Amino acid sequence: MSFVYSLLVIAHLLCWAVALGTWVAAARTRQPSPGMAHSAAGALVFGLIIAVIASVTGDPNHMKLGIKALMAIIVTVLAYIAHKKGPQTPSAVWFGIPVAIIINVFVAVLI
Repeated sequence: MSFVYSLLVIAHLLCWAVALGTWVAAARTRQPSPGMAHSAAGALVFGLIIAVIASVTGDPNHMKLGIKALMAIIVTVLAYIAHKKGPQTPSAVWFGIPVAIIINVFVAVLI
């Protein structure tokens, strides 16, 4: 079971890396790729699966899981809005994506 858990954590981290990387690649033109939205959704799904496994096997930090789930939902929604609007994405939406990803990483590491 720990091998499956580790694979899910790796997939989760790779999805966040792709989401942030595609944002950085598109930052100059503000033309988001569909990969940013899909990888954010993948990170959300993998994170929820990891949270379920952690809840079943032990006593997780529910505050941490809640904050991370909220940030993942925010990133996913903002990424899909940016994908739909394209280059006309409002600045608050566009810059909210990396801020929410970075907050999610800080919560994962520091809480």
